[in-house]
Amino acid sequence: MLELLFLLLPVAVAYGWVMGKHNAKKELLQQQKSLNQALTSSVTLLLNNKEEQAFDRLIQYFDDTPANIENYLTLAKLFRKKGEIDKAIAIHEGLVNTDQIKIPEFELEIIKLELAQDFMSAGMLEHALKTLEPLLKSAHANEALMMLLHLFEQTREWQKGIDAYLKTKQTLINENTRQLISHFYCELADQSDSVKTKKQAYKRALKVNAQCLRSMVSLAKLYLLLNNKQQSRELIIEALDKEPSFAPAIFDIAPECFVDEFEQAAWLYWLIKEKNISSVNAHNQMADFIAKEKGVEAARQYIIQQLQYVPSVRGFSKLIELEKEFFMSDEHFDQLQRLVKKYIELKPNYECKSCGFSTNNFSWRCPACNSWQTIKPLTGLDGI
Repeated sequence: MLELLFLLLPVAVAYGWVMGKHNAKKELLQQQKSLNQALTSSVTLLLNNKEEQAFDRLIQYFDDTPANIENYLTLAKLFRKKGEIDKAIAIHEGLVNTDQIKIPEFELEIIKLELAQDFMSAGMLEHALKTLEPLLKSAHANEALMMLLHLFEQTREWQKGIDAYLKTKQTLINENTRQLISHFYCELADQSDSVKTKKQAYKRALKVNAQCLRSMVSLAKLYLLLNNKQQSRELIIEALDKEPSFAPAIFDIAPECFVDEFEQAAWLYWLIKEKNISSVNAHNQMADFIAKEKGVEAARQYIIQQLQYVPSVRGFSKLIELEKEFFMSDEHFDQLQRLVKKYIELKPNYECKSCGFSTNNFSWRCPACNSWQTIKPLTGLDGI
């Protein structure tokens, strides 16, 4: 009898394992079925514009386990997206303060970033500030810093943004954040009445972001005021060497940087031939130099050649101006020129490459999308 018991024991164990596995599989299938039913009913409710009931239906199936943290975060984002910030805050604060789930530090920092975003969306800037500042020393320092910079951007507190940048470990800061902080230095410089303070701030902007055209152009203007044309000229050339398409935006100050017209013509030749810019204003100015050196007909042929290569309204207007020299008594040219100039006046000169906003006045920050250094001279038929 005892021997039979020992023989049946392995069979019993095997049977128990098989049945246990079967029951576990059955239970898992049941859970999946319940969740699928919940998702199906939630989608149906959403399609019928019953968002509240859909969210309530979903949350019933989320338990307090680490695996469901992502579900809670997704739900909070949905609440924030539909404007129910208080519910998003409640979820994020619940996750931050819970002692029911052991959340890894890295994921906890992500939750705090989301909570800060909730506060910013709700206009609770002080709460956002308190949430973000401790994160400047975390693995998510760059994300926290960028959010803080956008916060101080809203309140125009440029120095506070710079202070936050200086507190952050430099190796964690990426290029996009450096580009933004360079404009904070420039804004600080623009506000100052001290030439020395302005110069220091613009130079710091360049040190933070070597591609900051704003600081180069601003320094060039500053050196012009100090009658230091050489340094001003070097900065203008450096700026256009980095981004030739920016040339039309600084044609108003460029002539003052050069000693005489010969230097200015050489600079235009460098832009056109060496940097291959397609600026209509650059070609029109070159035509003026050609007219002085070689005559109106040579300038006229130059403009015709450029129009064949890059058709433009401003180039056509220049051609009319040059053609007028041959038809001084023909009033039709005056009328045609007035019409073309009127058309040009109605067209914008600049366009934001980020959102497409167009304007006649250049600015370093787009008033529509608030992006920095994205407004560029217009190109194409109406280009400058």
